[in-house]
Amino acid sequence: MNGYMTKLQGYVYEGTLANGCGKAIPNGLIVVQGTGANADKYVLPAADSSTKLLCMEVTDMFGGVTAYRFQVQEITKRYFLVENSFQHNVEEYQQYDKRDYEQPEGELCRAHALLLGDEFVTNCVTGTPVVGTAYGIKADGTIG
Repeated sequence: MNGYMTKLQGYVYEGTLANGCGKAIPNGLIVVQGTGANADKYVLPAADSSTKLLCMEVTDMFGGVTAYRFQVQEITKRYFLVENSFQHNVEEYQQYDKRDYEQPEGELCRAHALLLGDEFVTNCVTGTPVVGTAYGIKADGTIG
């Protein structure tokens, strides 16, 4: 999976929360900050059709992976786009190739707080998004 910011309304990155999703999470996934005992972790969101992410473009990422550029048009809560750097200590990862990287459970994550007007590219989608259509967030952190 892939994901990165392309147009930021504010340079707001959070790097002090760990992956608390119960599994490894890929770049490009949408997460939320947990509550209560999980307040120091990112967790998967509840399904949200009120948040609107407009599909603006179908594009290709490094290595020919199909991905989609979205713009945040309406946002109902504080969501984060997982945007970890690649795993430096694994030889198979080339300098700018993040497509297969997942952040393990319990490890710190780098994520960008999504703001109204932000744009990002991801292939963490459900189905095949259509350019010009707005989508919500699924309970598995994908867009669809």
